[in-house]
Amino acid sequence: MATRCAIYARQSLDRSGEGAAVERQIADCRRLAEARGWAVEHVLTDNDLSASTGKPRPQYERLLNLMLAGQVEAVVVWHVDRLTRRLVDLEQIITACESVGIRLATVTGDLDLGTDTGRMLARILASVARGEVERKGTRQRAANRQRAEAGRMGWTRRPFGYDVDDDGKIVVVEAEAEGLRAAAGMVLGCDVDDEGRIVPGSERPVTERASLAAAARMLNDTKGLPTTGRRVLRDDDGNPRRDDDGRTMHGPFLPWNTTTMRRTLLNPRYGGRVTYNGLEMDADGTWPAILDGHTQSRLVEVLRDVKRRQQSGTEAKYLLSGLARCGRCGAVMFATNALMTAGGRRTHYGVYRCRACYLTRRRDLVDEVVEGVLLARMARPDAAGLLAPAADLDALRAEAIELRDRRDTLAGLLADGLLSRESVTEQAGKLTRRLGEVEGRITAALGDSPAAALVGADDPAAVWVDMDVRARKLAVDTLMTVTIEPVHRGARFSPKQVRIGWKGAAAGS
Repeated sequence: MATRCAIYARQSLDRSGEGAAVERQIADCRRLAEARGWAVEHVLTDNDLSASTGKPRPQYERLLNLMLAGQVEAVVVWHVDRLTRRLVDLEQIITACESVGIRLATVTGDLDLGTDTGRMLARILASVARGEVERKGTRQRAANRQRAEAGRMGWTRRPFGYDVDDDGKIVVVEAEAEGLRAAAGMVLGCDVDDEGRIVPGSERPVTERASLAAAARMLNDTKGLPTTGRRVLRDDDGNPRRDDDGRTMHGPFLPWNTTTMRRTLLNPRYGGRVTYNGLEMDADGTWPAILDGHTQSRLVEVLRDVKRRQQSGTEAKYLLSGLARCGRCGAVMFATNALMTAGGRRTHYGVYRCRACYLTRRRDLVDEVVEGVLLARMARPDAAGLLAPAADLDALRAEAIELRDRRDTLAGLLADGLLSRESVTEQAGKLTRRLGEVEGRITAALGDSPAAALVGADDPAAVWVDMDVRARKLAVDTLMTVTIEPVHRGARFSPKQVRIGWKGAAAGS
């Protein structure tokens, strides 16, 4: 009875989509099996899949199952590196061959995995293949960095807004660029011209800025401009589906969502800036910019604003939730409900509570104090001074960028074991608080806070009543910090338990 065998073929990267290399491997393996008199019962292929990344290879997994189930007696491959480039995978093959007694034949020479010499040779070949993968990766990274230093843009998928002409030059796709500028203007609450610049005098109040979701809907529905991303269509075994010409099949272009919208607007590429591994290079891009530098800087300020992320996708309901700080531990306090005793009766009240130490105060009493202090200050003749720029905007923005970078670096120091988790938490808290102060001064200097509507109003209280909760929160956060102080058990509420500090230009008032 002829020996039952399985043929396995693999190619890491199929640029043409025709699978020619895989077909050549299979043809050579069939000739070898025929010369040995073996019956080919299974032909398994993983085309366009790497053996060095550890990602699932559906047909390789099926091969292992066939071997362990004893359904094949031999395996034919073109070379060991077609089967595996990782020692951990090789050990799986060795175990399967030893336990069931399977022979491994290669077009380039057999390996007898039933002997210690054969196993040693297989491990050496796998190590050599792994070394070649690492050397190739090093060369590729060096080439990518050299391209970035020369100011050239590289991509594996066409980025939204750009394409390549017949001469290989990167050009702007005007319809997509116009949509991207419109999305930037919606998020910033201003008009952006055809050069990607903010139109002077067009910036609207912060409450009129659109959400990322609204900008995504505008591109998807109004302009009919989806992203350039598409999913690969796969069969039931997880292999890419091919058309009649052997090319990989893709689904329709994917619509925009908040994640892709945010990532695109923050991408330095659209401002003509070169990055490599997330770091900005000291080189100018050789492609035309869609947004100018100032517009992108404003997008970074707005989209990385902590307050925006806290309120994304939800309607603000409580004035100081996420703003007030605990006077005992410094943590942020949030709105919730609690059962409290008042007048000898147990009653449910809305409260602000610290999630770290559980300090709790009635929400209505704290809000009354804060609103009273704020409106009293707004009614004073010198209230306009609260929103006067207290420092140079460029210096404030540079400090904000530095603070964000320092905070982001802490994660790496923790991962490298250079700082303890407690130290990282403490330092991140300090940097975040300082960043909030700087961002508050930037907002006040730009004059786009809802607080501007209160300053100089004939009746600040009436303006306050007309504001929604989100606008009130932004006004409070622009002008003041609110800290709720701890007291002994059973103490009655007093306005002195709410400590208010003025920010920026208001600090000396």
